[in-house]
Amino acid sequence: MKKLDQVRIGIIGCGRIADLNILGYLDHPKCELVAVCDLNQELAKSRMKEWGAKKYYTDLEKLVSDPEINAVEILLPHSLHLPAVVSAARAGKHISLQKPMCIELSEGRAMVEEAKQAGVWFRVTENFMFYPPYRMMKQMLDAGEIGDPLSLDIKLGGGAGGWWVPLKTWLWHISPEKCGGTPAVYDDGYHKLSIAKFMLGNIESVKCWLDFTFGVVDIPSLVTWKHKSGQVGVWEVETGVNLMMNHKYYGADEWVEITGTKGVLTATRCTSRLMEIPPLILYKDGRHLAIDDIRDDWGDSFHDAGWHFIDSLIAGTQPDLSGEDGLYLMKFWKAIWRSTCENREVRLEEIKEEKEPANA
Repeated sequence: MKKLDQVRIGIIGCGRIADLNILGYLDHPKCELVAVCDLNQELAKSRMKEWGAKKYYTDLEKLVSDPEINAVEILLPHSLHLPAVVSAARAGKHISLQKPMCIELSEGRAMVEEAKQAGVWFRVTENFMFYPPYRMMKQMLDAGEIGDPLSLDIKLGGGAGGWWVPLKTWLWHISPEKCGGTPAVYDDGYHKLSIAKFMLGNIESVKCWLDFTFGVVDIPSLVTWKHKSGQVGVWEVETGVNLMMNHKYYGADEWVEITGTKGVLTATRCTSRLMEIPPLILYKDGRHLAIDDIRDDWGDSFHDAGWHFIDSLIAGTQPDLSGEDGLYLMKFWKAIWRSTCENREVRLEEIKEEKEPANA
């Protein structure tokens, strides 16, 4: 595909998470924020002024038809992803789509094919892959600092508080029709599943247990899996109603630990700061190496993910995650849900792309 000299981006959806997704587009020397779009006219106008965009829209079709724009960031509820991606692709815009990719796998496949046919780059935004301590953890892992990896442990600890989010946003996140899955293991969980694949590669099978608080939120839950390369993984999802979190964003914190034959790597303090400890720790040869001179704000991961998208378009290369990567993570989730419903181990090869997309 043709390289771009300048990325002229449009933001579709100006809600709470846009405060973070916008970061990488505001200070990149080869990116211009042309327009924003939201059904709420007052919000769109406010974001235009706040971010220094040239114009605003309340109609997605008008934004994607704007000849000044050559790329878009889509930040809409999951049930609206397919029509938005189709419109943007057919208008010739390169696309960054907020995770999770889709509700049905057939929708994700339709997005991939539309982008391919239109000759545009398509990526599923995954900011966790760009959290600096996780990037360094991956580099140290690949460099053999802990020997051969044996297991991956992820712990999500939720607590009290969090920044203000409109009630209507919380409500669509707990609606299976609009969200496409559960709020913790599916929606937020997409981040954790991407980290598992990023660190240790493809998944062979999963076995899970999901419980539901008030019959709605899938906490507490336990997800286990086996990588094709032999390592095992486990992800604990839990919350403490009276657990106070030190945070700027959501009241949640992640703990990622990889054990190897020669050592252990531990990373934390991503979404918030449950404990004031170094964001990355290497245990090796009986000693701890604390790495604390590294950017470790959650916003840094969004910033760097945005820069990566711009850099990729300038270079004419596929940004991470590709549509195929996004589909793979959706199959990971579908296997988790099937394992929960059928109370058995499920191999990813069992998950097929079926059902016709509803909004193509």
